[in-house]
Amino acid sequence: MSTTLTTELLLHRAGTKSYWRGLTYRESVLSLRVHSRHVAARVRGGDDAAYVVELSWSGTHLMGACTCPHGSEGFFCKHCVAVGLVLLDRGETVPPPDAEDVELKDALRSLPAEVLRDLLYDRAAGDGPLRTRIIKKSQEN
Repeated sequence: MSTTLTTELLLHRAGTKSYWRGLTYRESVLSLRVHSRHVAARVRGGDDAAYVVELSWSGTHLMGACTCPHGSEGFFCKHCVAVGLVLLDRGETVPPPDAEDVELKDALRSLPAEVLRDLLYDRAAGDGPLRTRIIKKSQEN
């Protein structure tokens, strides 16, 4: 299985009812941004509330998260479908899970070395394998 966004995949993930409802919500997508490894959007719901939607891949499995009541229960809702359909309409897609995270690299480049060391220390202090990798790298230099 691949990481290709299609209408068939959206139908499979959402089910018939949510898929067909999602077809009518394409115009309700208020904003949509394709990031390095996910898509973030805001979609207006039937009650005029704006819901936050995120689409991404977990391996070859399309994941959808939405702040609407149905999405908050873990379902791939009509808002997720609408975002997927707008992506397809625009000729865009959900970036693959192994895409280069350009945003993260740019953010890391902009941080001072001391801040990077503090962040890495905080993470590595609780992550044994990462701690071991850092110590091994330091001994290679």
